[in-house]
Amino acid sequence: MNEPSTTHVEEAIDSIAELERRAQEAMSPHQRWIERVTRRIGRPRIVYVILAFALAWMGTNEILSLTQHAAFDPPPFPLLDSIMTLVSLMLVVLVLTTESRAAQIEVQRRRLDLQINLLTERRTAKLIEMIDALRRDLPSVPTHHDPEVEALRERTDPHAVARAIEERTPDESP
Repeated sequence: MNEPSTTHVEEAIDSIAELERRAQEAMSPHQRWIERVTRRIGRPRIVYVILAFALAWMGTNEILSLTQHAAFDPPPFPLLDSIMTLVSLMLVVLVLTTESRAAQIEVQRRRLDLQINLLTERRTAKLIEMIDALRRDLPSVPTHHDPEVEALRERTDPHAVARAIEERTPDESP
């Protein structure tokens, strides 16, 4: 008895894995590099590396200033500020690029979910219709009018649902 559901689960897992594989294959070499870098810099130890670099920079300049009176970047450390600004800009661009791709994949997944949900709704409506017809055709089953079954037999119009949601939810525009 577990075999059909296991097969169904395996098929679902294979489908999801195939979607992920296609998304990976669709990535350009630049995007792969950006995501690899983003994964590496998106770790807590990078905070410590940046902090250690800044402290070493400032400490080295203070020591040079006190011992040789010739620091290569005296306080308020304009060169360090420029380096940190450039690094920050690069990090922001890397993260935004990665997030943009992730958002595109999420949109594709939501569309797929919607298609599957609409197909499931259509199948469910058809099953209800078939069960209701069977109930009416069997002489041993008492036939009665059930308004809920009649309503469930109707297929949902996604456009009507979208319009109703739009009408009933508050506008979030500024």
